[in-house]
Amino acid sequence: MDDQRTRDPHHANIQHLRDTASSRVEGSSLRRVAREIGMSPTGLKKFLLGTAPYSPTLRRLRKWYLQYGGAHAGVVGEEEVGHALAVLTQDLPPGPRRLTTDAVLDSLAQGYDASGRERPQWVSELRKQYG
Repeated sequence: MDDQRTRDPHHANIQHLRDTASSRVEGSSLRRVAREIGMSPTGLKKFLLGTAPYSPTLRRLRKWYLQYGGAHAGVVGEEEVGHALAVLTQDLPPGPRRLTTDAVLDSLAQGYDASGRERPQWVSELRKQYG
């Protein structure tokens, strides 16, 4: 089961959110980070200890991550794009979510091709995860 969980992009995203929130708490405080996310300090503490977040909490965590996490640090990579895609498609059912995610990744790939710049590795990695 651990093998399957480590290959699951959803599980990997949650662990990345947990790691990022934990680092932010270390540099700040539990209460401050909980306020940034929009959740209680107790709820954040439980999340950091490994409790799986409810859907609304996961949406808040992803939005927080885009504002304060990796994107705040100037990093745009696979995790950041994956969280952005999850936020953008959060209200869609699974089938349309996959189609929309694929269309966004296609558009990004075309944009890189048109610019003459090399496609970032995360384009193909996310296509594998979400396709």
